[in-house]
Amino acid sequence: MRTAYQYKLLPNKEQATVIELWLELLRRQYNYRLYERFSWWEENRCPVNACPKVHANFSTKR
Repeated sequence: MRTAYQYKLLPNKEQATVIELWLELLRRQYNYRLYERFSWWEENRCPVNACPKVHANFSTKR
């Protein structure tokens, strides 16, 4: 049988401030990387009938 434990965090005001700062930094980083991903996709997408069938870095030499 597996046992699961739950813990309740009770940070003081200083710890809560640090946690909120970290969460804000993580949120900004996530949104920035998501923006980069979408902007790359927008710049590099092409119609289905116009995309190359072979990746540009793919080498046919063996």
